[in-house]
Amino acid sequence: LRRTTSHRTSRVQQITYSVLMDRHSLQAQIDALTRLHGATECEIGVLTRFDIPELAELSLAAYGIRPSIEANSEATDEMRLCFDGVFGTPLEGSFLGGWIEGELIAAIIVVVDPPVEEPSGLPQVIDLMVHPKFRGRGIATALVAECARRCKDWGASSLIVRIDEANVHLPQIYDIFQESENSPTS
Repeated sequence: LRRTTSHRTSRVQQITYSVLMDRHSLQAQIDALTRLHGATECEIGVLTRFDIPELAELSLAAYGIRPSIEANSEATDEMRLCFDGVFGTPLEGSFLGGWIEGELIAAIIVVVDPPVEEPSGLPQVIDLMVHPKFRGRGIATALVAECARRCKDWGASSLIVRIDEANVHLPQIYDIFQESENSPTS
């Protein structure tokens, strides 16, 4: 863990070592998730370290955090730590973004073996965020489906998502995974 200020370090430790009793775990088969159809209005691509400033801004908007210098700095540090593998081992192309007219409006971050879990070797979604202005359009579903296609290429059989109970979008995420179970087979 890279040292930042004591305030930021404690926040990172809080995120990394959150109490699992406050989290829900969903797991779906990759084949079912790849059959999902989401929004076609956004362009999906791989996020890189160059996207960290935009990703930090998206994180603040998606989680309803009022922008400030301190909040932006913390969000930026958190995104850097994701890329550094502090929250789990990133896979090739496992951080995906959704863009509309050049603006990053959504992201999904997937890692293997996050530090708060028993190693499973399975890809796990550690963050899925959509800008509030673009919610309800199937963008998260499109990101999950694209992520599942990549997971299939990595040889994974299922995808796990862990979500805090406090996440107000928990019902929509459940709906995505429920939809994958009910989608017709090809």
